[in-house]
Amino acid sequence: MQVIRNGFLSLLALGALTLEGHAQTVVAALECDFPPASTGDWNMAASTLQYYIDTAGGWRVNEDSFSFDGPTKIAIGGKDSTASLSIIISRQSGKATKTLRSEGKSLTVSGDCKKMESSGRKF
Repeated sequence: MQVIRNGFLSLLALGALTLEGHAQTVVAALECDFPPASTGDWNMAASTLQYYIDTAGGWRVNEDSFSFDGPTKIAIGGKDSTASLSIIISRQSGKATKTLRSEGKSLTVSGDCKKMESSGRKF
């Protein structure tokens, strides 16, 4: 759930990780840091988010990027709402762009991602 409140990958070869027995499912574990962002009365707090890049979960893996487009739940002013979430992560620079759209509003924030440490989720 995305809540609206107020590293470099260095040529990430993460597309090579696969789940055992599921050769068609590409998985990578990334940790992304986003600074605070705001537009008008819509604010997003700084956050560190973990993304599990899984084609079965709606992620697309391209030669240059990982991307996701889909619905997500957010809280705006203490009220739960549905939003559209778009994420693009460059496989070469580790730069990420996250855009949330809801009720005619849009908020985009850019951050940096890195491969998750081995203490993260195990595959």
